[in-house]
Amino acid sequence: MIRVFLVDDHPVVRAGIRFLLQGKVEVVGEAETGKEALERIPKANPDVAVLDIALPDMDGIRLAEALKEACPGVRLLALSMYAEPEYAERFLQAGGAGYLPKDAAEEELLDAVKAVARGEFYVPQGLLYRMIRSQTERRPGPEVLTERELAVVRCLAQGCSYKEIGERMGISEKTVATYRERAAEKLGLRSRAELVRWALEHGLV
Repeated sequence: MIRVFLVDDHPVVRAGIRFLLQGKVEVVGEAETGKEALERIPKANPDVAVLDIALPDMDGIRLAEALKEACPGVRLLALSMYAEPEYAERFLQAGGAGYLPKDAAEEELLDAVKAVARGEFYVPQGLLYRMIRSQTERRPGPEVLTERELAVVRCLAQGCSYKEIGERMGISEKTVATYRERAAEKLGLRSRAELVRWALEHGLV
């Protein structure tokens, strides 16, 4: 049975979570502050810690960072009143494995706990879509690229090889790779697939 630790400063909320999970997981401990969580979670050794983001002594993002250092084997799931994409992004970047707004359906909590316990990441589809859209809106546009960098990205998005791009632009394959690397760095992208998606998003293909 999955071992779960609950962190929330409201006793009624913790009782409600216990009730929802009763008989389906084993609740091995509880805490109402970040300090208590840091003291108790390593001793309880749960599979999953369910954390509130708003705690009286520290936010759940700082707590997630501290817990990943103190007990890296524990998977962290946020259960928060904040449904904005930036909170979910920050929690996942801090080492969290899942993020669930408190207004989610009751059965989704158990699904999320099971998913993160299996080693997966869990974010509700609607919130995940908003996270992707938010990241896309923050991503730089074509104006940050030089004319040649933009031409290379456009050709890559059309499926051209480095050799084909080089022949089309009259440059070497090595120079094509250099333009591609510079464009990827400016845009904060890594793979060719991400560059292609960016090009599609900005109507370059």
